[in-house]
Amino acid sequence: MKKTLLAAALLAATSYATAASNVTLYGVLDAGVTVSKLHGDSTKVQMSNGNWMGNRWGIKGSEDLGNGNSVFFKLEQGFKLSNGNEASEGKAFSREAALGLSGTWGTVAFGRFGGLSSDCGTYSILGGAPYTTSFQTIGSMYSAFYLTDRYNNSIIYLTPEYNGFQGSFMYSNGRDNDENKWSYNQHYYGAGLTYGNGPLNVDLIYEALDYKGEADKNKTTQLLNLGASYNFGAFTLYGAYEYAMHAPLPGFVTFQKDEDDLDGKALDNKYNNGKANNYHAFALSASTNALGGEVMLQSQFAFGKNKNASEAGLEDKFNTLSIGAAYFYHFSKRTLMYTQAAWGTAGKALKHNTDDLRGWNATIGMTHTF
Repeated sequence: MKKTLLAAALLAATSYATAASNVTLYGVLDAGVTVSKLHGDSTKVQMSNGNWMGNRWGIKGSEDLGNGNSVFFKLEQGFKLSNGNEASEGKAFSREAALGLSGTWGTVAFGRFGGLSSDCGTYSILGGAPYTTSFQTIGSMYSAFYLTDRYNNSIIYLTPEYNGFQGSFMYSNGRDNDENKWSYNQHYYGAGLTYGNGPLNVDLIYEALDYKGEADKNKTTQLLNLGASYNFGAFTLYGAYEYAMHAPLPGFVTFQKDEDDLDGKALDNKYNNGKANNYHAFALSASTNALGGEVMLQSQFAFGKNKNASEAGLEDKFNTLSIGAAYFYHFSKRTLMYTQAAWGTAGKALKHNTDDLRGWNATIGMTHTF
């Protein structure tokens, strides 16, 4: 009898503690099959992970502190469904690790999370496209836009929402590490404003990434993003624009290595990823409910110039173009099937120096959330 009463008391105490702290275990499972053909390569058929949503599991919770204030946390780990490996080696909670406070005065959080234009995690405010960065490179915003990543040692402040407007301010004291003096840590700065009222949603983002401590003394990358969407009822129209200054090439588009040297440095350091690119990127997209599910069309275009190319006698201008379409069918609120196809190409400087964009891919898969 005493053991029964003790077990009941422990169960009640555990239930109370869980309810008081409001802890939730959640996750996403996403996998499919992708067929792809890139320029100069053979056709591939592969199992693909996290096509629509990245595979993850996480724990999040909050506690009411009274007077409208609360403390919260979120720990989220990514993994590959095909083999069970962690998405980022050496990081237990690579996708997000945050501890924060919120109240009528706004929200502040500390930890590791995605930048304002990263399309990663809780604090990204990137908009202007229906499936933004999903479905790999070709057909997503990555093929034309340079978007930020997840950063360590970060702090973010969200203002209270007022008449549909909300501000976001983020800073990282060391995107990779915070072990050096301030002048040798590489920092991230971000400021953004969102507006959402009825059918209209707008986001404006400014970001800067410095390269303190690097021997090459690269200039600070500066990014300006503007995105918008409007729901007309029968369909939703999306548009996005980015101006990238002193930036690496868009997303995953990279030049192949070249053995020639320029001023004693490998050419791929000066021309490939020398943060010497200025370019404009655009996206125009639409989505609608049709065929018992959702249909999405997404397109991206970019053009720009590499400031170091002319020194090596190489083509300095470049452009990219990609289009994609996706269909979603919901079996339930937590399970959906998707299919997607995309085509992309590159021009001028990129035409002969990259195999990453020129080609096509098609994917079919399923996502389940818990």
